[in-house]
Amino acid sequence: MTRILILGGAGEQAAFAVADLVQRTGHDVTIGDLRVGRARDVLRRLGAPERVLPVDVDEPAELRRAMAGFDVVLNATLMRQITQVTDAAIDAGVALVDLGNYYPDALAQFERHDAAVRAGVRVVAGCGAAPGLTNVLARLGADALDRVHAIRLYSYLDHPLSTSPGIVITRFDAVTGTTVAWEGGRLVERPAPSGEERVTFPPPYGEQVVHLAPHPEPITIPRSIDVPNVTFKVAYPERELVLARVLVELGFDLDEPFEVDGVAISPQRFAAAYIGGRGVAPERRTASLKQVWVDGERDGHARSIVFDSCVEDVGRPASARITGTVAAIATAMVADGGGAVGVHAPEASLDAAAVVAELHARGYEIRRREVRLD
Repeated sequence: MTRILILGGAGEQAAFAVADLVQRTGHDVTIGDLRVGRARDVLRRLGAPERVLPVDVDEPAELRRAMAGFDVVLNATLMRQITQVTDAAIDAGVALVDLGNYYPDALAQFERHDAAVRAGVRVVAGCGAAPGLTNVLARLGADALDRVHAIRLYSYLDHPLSTSPGIVITRFDAVTGTTVAWEGGRLVERPAPSGEERVTFPPPYGEQVVHLAPHPEPITIPRSIDVPNVTFKVAYPERELVLARVLVELGFDLDEPFEVDGVAISPQRFAAAYIGGRGVAPERRTASLKQVWVDGERDGHARSIVFDSCVEDVGRPASARITGTVAAIATAMVADGGGAVGVHAPEASLDAAAVVAELHARGYEIRRREVRLD
């Protein structure tokens, strides 16, 4: 039996991963989280042994000690913590799966590749919905063509700013900062938001205006797929973008603390905790859509392989459900053994067809179509 530690397992995305691993595998699952009571509740609802380990991810020595004795770690902590968790896993000699981060931290994570190889540690980075599902769909599309000219990844997220603290930070990042694209075989930085484009998603969502986002797929995909152009673009409901822009204009995206009644607090962390702590209203419908276009040639003809994924939920963020599920599938695959050591993205480390088959077995529909362009 493989021992799996799920860091941040009391969180909403991770709770879906915990449930999947408990209900669909025979692995021994432990939650590592400072929210001990909440973690116990997650396991209790599943009828699982209440194995909870208090872990402060920001304490390197404590983190390495917590990992000792486990075979695989699924990291569902904050994006800013992924690099330090990667270092701890390499030091502890434990396989690691994570949900992904933005491109600067992704580059830092891949700089650990040689250290992971020397330690004999397998790290599969970015195993959520995006990155994660987007990557394996790109792999499937590329494998169906003789030559690939471009991979275009699109996302539409319909859930409120109040969904979680992480969503608040993500929305700030979507309207400010720097994004990246792989253009003509080189990495190019662009301002956020930029690169606007109209994309038609399946009904009832229809046409949406997408823009570049600071995702890591333009960095990871060209490492294993010979392709000169890779972009990732995202869209949100217009009202949600307006709210994010207003908050940014008022300075709530700033991380420099200020004092209120003698207490220092960061505007960004206050906004994330206060707004993101409200959650999703019980009647609110949410959706997470992914559309992947792989443009290229087969048998001398230009064509595109297109994948569509639409996940919906009510009273909960649909993105958390699909992210947690993909993470659980990837973790189970790593727990079952095989795969090269070092730091790899899912398109280079996982069996893409097997990931999609596992999603289909859980009731997730991914539609594939082919568009001939000549």
